[in-house]
Amino acid sequence: MSTKDRDQIVTQHDLHHCRTKCYVKTTNFVWSIANFWNICNFMDTLTSSDIKGESYKINMCINRENNKLNFFIHSTIPNYKEHINIYRYNVYIKGTEGAILCADWKRFQSNTDSLYEVCFQTLQLNMTKYLPNNTLSIHFTFESYENVIHITMYENIMIETQKLTEAMNNFASDESNSFVTFIVDGKRLRVNKSSVCAVSSVFNKMLKKCIQNTEKEIEEEIEITDVEYSIFQIVIFYINTKNVFECKFDVNDDKTKKSILIPLLAAAHKFDMIGLKEMCEKYLISLLTKENAVIFLDIAISNDAVYLANYAKRFIKLHLDDIKYTPVFLEKVKINPEILLEIFDQEIFEEHVYLLHICKILYLDNLLMISLYTILISLSYAVITVVNRTLSSVSVGFVAARGLMRSARLCRTANVIV
Repeated sequence: MSTKDRDQIVTQHDLHHCRTKCYVKTTNFVWSIANFWNICNFMDTLTSSDIKGESYKINMCINRENNKLNFFIHSTIPNYKEHINIYRYNVYIKGTEGAILCADWKRFQSNTDSLYEVCFQTLQLNMTKYLPNNTLSIHFTFESYENVIHITMYENIMIETQKLTEAMNNFASDESNSFVTFIVDGKRLRVNKSSVCAVSSVFNKMLKKCIQNTEKEIEEEIEITDVEYSIFQIVIFYINTKNVFECKFDVNDDKTKKSILIPLLAAAHKFDMIGLKEMCEKYLISLLTKENAVIFLDIAISNDAVYLANYAKRFIKLHLDDIKYTPVFLEKVKINPEILLEIFDQEIFEEHVYLLHICKILYLDNLLMISLYTILISLSYAVITVVNRTLSSVSVGFVAARGLMRSARLCRTANVIV
């Protein structure tokens, strides 16, 4: 809470939601090695072709001592840790009966670890099944994080309320101890007029009208309709304790909270009680879910609740993949197509986590290249400066020599004349 001046209390309430999306890239690489046994007889290591879009190949290594066949990742660039972003993989051999000798999904740790191994004896037991036409067909599936995105939304609610000491200066009756009685569902609630007028322009107009229509100063009675007694009790409680009011619930049941807050929001809107209205919005926003977001949007629009409406629109945009095919959303768009544009116009923020990491690497690489270029250019300027200074020295020497020779000639001429 922050206070701007003595007679005003400003409460700030920050609300955040984050939705993280992970985009996975799947690479399927099928390596069919014909004349397999012939290759095994005269080669210890066989490297696959390039894998399009990847910075690695596959090495097939023949371990004759252990009589095994191993497959490894072979990086095509020096620093494989920064560029091989395989998260997990699985491998199997495709035979005449489909996928056989399947390995479970494994986490990729290092290119020094074997991706897959198989004994020669296993292949030799049933060559027709495992090696049709003397061809080993091995399938690799690699999964990598293409991008991780944090999509966030933020709403800041500022609830400004004036203390009663200042607000009492503008009320309907000059008598601060005068009272008004509200009749709700046949029950009476008595409250100070000045307190009522301090928080509601609607009540202020009602009381002014009552005074104008009444010749004698008597205690007014105002009947309230369309508001339940239990809800209006909270309204009166807010009026009496406005500067210290905090809506607290004895239960943690969201259904019970909504059954109170939604009609309380409607009452606050009806009586133009801005502070109470924004407080209801704050609590309703905390109850917002994918299941009730569209319903809350309708409630916000009906009661001109700007904070709740904007937040509901952002929330729907954030979870649009989960909400867009629900019956309530489709019906809403059918009735009010413009709402879809309003939802898309809402501002949410995207943070590309993985790409940010790549960009940082590229930035550092570029920074290094720029530094090298700067050094080379500086060295070039230094060499040019040295050459220029040398040439300048030579030029000075030539000028000096030319001056001495000219002086010598003048001296000889002078001697001849003498």
